[in-house]
Amino acid sequence: MKVYFDRKVLVGFFLALGILAVLGVYSYRNSRESIATSQMVARTNEALYHIERLHSAHLQLEAEVMRYTIEVDTFFISFYHDRLNDARIHFQKLMEMMKDDPAQRARLDSIRVLGKKKIDLINQVIQARQLSIDSVGKLIPSAFNKSLLAKINETIEAMQAAEKKLLDQHILQRKAEISKFYSTFITLLLATALIMIVLFLTINSTLRARLQAEHALQIASKEINDLYHNAPCGYHSVDGNGLIVQMNSTWFDWIGYNKDEVINKMTLMDLLTPASKQLYTKNFEGLKTQGFLTNVELEISRKNGTILFIILNATAIKDEHGNFLKSRSTAFDITDRHLAEEKVIAANKELEAFTYSVSHDLRTPLRSIDGYSKILQEDYSSKIDAEANRLLNIIRNNARRMGELIDDLLNFSRTGRKEIEKSAVNMNVLVANIQQELLVPEKSRNIKFTVQPLKDIDADNSMMRQVWVNLISNALKYSRKQAEAVIEIGCKPEEGRILYYIRDNGVGFDMKYADKLFGVFQRLHKIDEFEGTGVGLALVHRIISRHGGKIWAEAHVNKGATFFFFIPTKHE
Repeated sequence: MKVYFDRKVLVGFFLALGILAVLGVYSYRNSRESIATSQMVARTNEALYHIERLHSAHLQLEAEVMRYTIEVDTFFISFYHDRLNDARIHFQKLMEMMKDDPAQRARLDSIRVLGKKKIDLINQVIQARQLSIDSVGKLIPSAFNKSLLAKINETIEAMQAAEKKLLDQHILQRKAEISKFYSTFITLLLATALIMIVLFLTINSTLRARLQAEHALQIASKEINDLYHNAPCGYHSVDGNGLIVQMNSTWFDWIGYNKDEVINKMTLMDLLTPASKQLYTKNFEGLKTQGFLTNVELEISRKNGTILFIILNATAIKDEHGNFLKSRSTAFDITDRHLAEEKVIAANKELEAFTYSVSHDLRTPLRSIDGYSKILQEDYSSKIDAEANRLLNIIRNNARRMGELIDDLLNFSRTGRKEIEKSAVNMNVLVANIQQELLVPEKSRNIKFTVQPLKDIDADNSMMRQVWVNLISNALKYSRKQAEAVIEIGCKPEEGRILYYIRDNGVGFDMKYADKLFGVFQRLHKIDEFEGTGVGLALVHRIISRHGGKIWAEAHVNKGATFFFFIPTKHE
């Protein structure tokens, strides 16, 4: 049989093969880039873990050496060496991980120098305490130690900020890669489909080319079938009852079932975990009515019992009367991404649990310190001199302050774990109640308190109460030195959102320190000027952030401060 070759058909055929080859190469490169980005994310998370452990060892050592200066505790020496060894281990890990990062290496070198100074100071405290030198109590609260502590904390926070920024960059980079991959993949698929259509029309344009057209159509069918079944994503179709009528080989490789077990026998619901069935049911009805389904994340139960996490997109195929025939669905495996997210969540939960446990363990010794000091004052005050009584007062005050700090830390930890239960919050009633409660102890002060009409908000009522309690308490506290304290609360529309604010005429703060304002234990004023633990604004920031909102402040020294925040509405 004589075979005819049409030039246009040959060109189109090889062009389609070229596109498929480009698609394969591009998919392979994208996969390698994805793995590399995931490795960078894992490395950055590991660096953050070692930085946090280094910081934790430093803070624990600082707290214990302070207690050691007050009372002799043989446990401290062992604790000191344990924390020092722990810090060295994490420091060495960071040195290895950051050997190619000059900025972070410089910060590590700074920590090494500061750490040596800190060790020398602690050794002085140990020697002075062992020799019973009276001046030992002045070493830790000294200006030198405070400066040293501040520099170490500042350096560690700078390292954390740099790593978190790098982590955000890696995540954004991966998102951009995924977006680019999706658009390129779809474009190439459309180009291939267009070429196939042109081939089909060209082959059928003449009777003489019928045999060639039939042969080319068979080849094209195989290519499309190969692309369909061996694509790096899952393709399937379901009918109006949800029964799977088509599924590619990628899907079968994912789930572990074969074609005979699935096609026209199972629904997608049969493959879903209980957690995903309700979500899919809701979205499947939307697919039949709206004609599309976009980026729905589902959990698939494989035949071997393991879980596959996918992101599903689909369009509806309908007849001329608009009746749903079947879906054209695409699924991408996001199991690796989901597992990475679960690791981050688990790490955060572990950190929260650690904070909660440590805070609880500190309560009992603090109560003992305060209680026994009180007994000494009440029963033996006449038998000890004034200096001893003064020292007992210092012990009790510091124990109570530590207790307040632990309470705030526990509150901060609970807020990180508590589920958000949103409901309509009447901000006017909420603020009015808080205002009434907080102004009762301030009756002796001259306070001008103004509350403008406030818009209701959809949020967790108890959390929003905590936000306003902390913000109003701060306004009252930092305006205490004014002859007349002026506090104003209101809201205003801005960029489609409702922006709430609280303004006072208090001492304000220098805006160059604004980045530290919402950090845990960060204080911009001395404790002998204004009481507090440095956790309140961090708690406010966490609550607003968990609601998807944002909080910031504007201030001038001795000219007051204004705090702004917003929480997205249901439609955002």
